[in-house]
Amino acid sequence: MKRLRYLYIMTAVIAAAVLGAGGCGTDRSNVKKEGVTLSFMMPQSHYRDFFQNEIRRFEKENPDYHIDVLRIPDNQWIDVTKAKAATGELTDLVRIDRGLMEEIGAKRFVEMTEKEKWYDRVLPEQLDNKKIDGKLYGLPIGGTSSVGLVYNRDIFRKLNLKVPSNLDEFRMACRQIKDGGYTPFYVSDKDSWTTAFGFSTTVSQTMTDDTYQKLVKGQMKWNNEEYRSVLEEFAAVRKEGFTNPDYTQATYNGAVDALAASKTAMYLSGQFCIHDAQTLNPKVNLAMTPAPYNGDVLTIKAGMGLFAVSAESSHIKEAKKFLDWFSKPDNMNEFNIGWNHTPVFKDQNMEMSDWQQNLYDNYIVPKKTALEINERLNGIDMTGFWADQQKLYTGQMSAREILDRWDQSFESQLSLHEQH
Repeated sequence: MKRLRYLYIMTAVIAAAVLGAGGCGTDRSNVKKEGVTLSFMMPQSHYRDFFQNEIRRFEKENPDYHIDVLRIPDNQWIDVTKAKAATGELTDLVRIDRGLMEEIGAKRFVEMTEKEKWYDRVLPEQLDNKKIDGKLYGLPIGGTSSVGLVYNRDIFRKLNLKVPSNLDEFRMACRQIKDGGYTPFYVSDKDSWTTAFGFSTTVSQTMTDDTYQKLVKGQMKWNNEEYRSVLEEFAAVRKEGFTNPDYTQATYNGAVDALAASKTAMYLSGQFCIHDAQTLNPKVNLAMTPAPYNGDVLTIKAGMGLFAVSAESSHIKEAKKFLDWFSKPDNMNEFNIGWNHTPVFKDQNMEMSDWQQNLYDNYIVPKKTALEINERLNGIDMTGFWADQQKLYTGQMSAREILDRWDQSFESQLSLHEQH
């Protein structure tokens, strides 16, 4: 056990050193020589335009403050955060999910109590799903959001197509859309976090609590016929030419561009994708439907996100001032609308779009939902599994090999959790 702990820390130190030399982006524009500079780390994909606007607004309203953002590539986020936690180098503020916080240790962050100005304003469900052992260690910022099939309503209407609710209907729609002169299904495999949506959104729809417990207890393997079939189905869609030809080099930004320009009809992603595309082209008519596997179930993220303050920060009071500012209804509205999340605070007054209201009324309210596996597996590092799925879609690995390797990684990580 001691040797495992030693190896973990050394790996973390090496990762921090390597990534400190490159691979991370830092927004150091207009750094002030006087006043307070708060360092803030987050995954690269979370540093979005609306959030940048909010930071600039905070700095304008508080001229003695500057927010120095450290942006970590998504596929390195977990390793870097663990490394910085192990070496005592967490930034003043960290955008973090409850699962990762729980894994690296909640005590590394400042506990937030009823004394915080914003505490009593948080919706009860958004407070409860972010607590660890009954305690809160950050400002809740993530509301419930849907993950599924983004589609262009105008293209579907023009071609007189039914929105697919299973893989057979999805394949049929792809054929008709291709015949109609559009890219049926955009794929951005250069970004592994987007590659994973095919598996995560579909498998989540059939993963019951019982299934999850069997996987955790080793009574069921990920390498099973159903899960292999899901991976093989999405590989076939690529091989049969229903995607953009450059899918191995395409990125999430490319997907947003294609959706905004109505060049593609479908894309698997989170609700934030629609906001990003409509920011480029407000007239594009996009909506979301459950992933085309079990159309009666909507895959959701419960919203485990927090803005946390490092317990070792020398600017705890100042960091809390930022959290107080950010918690204001107008600021949270801008943030949650940007992500297309539901509200986090009781006093937020947010209007939902028609498609979002439809998902809310027909799936979320009647609880015809399933938690995405990434959130079920709190503290489990899935980045290797994502990368292996990239290899499947380039023909370097089979579905059986990928799931067999994931079974080994999953079992190993569960074992380490038990030892710690």
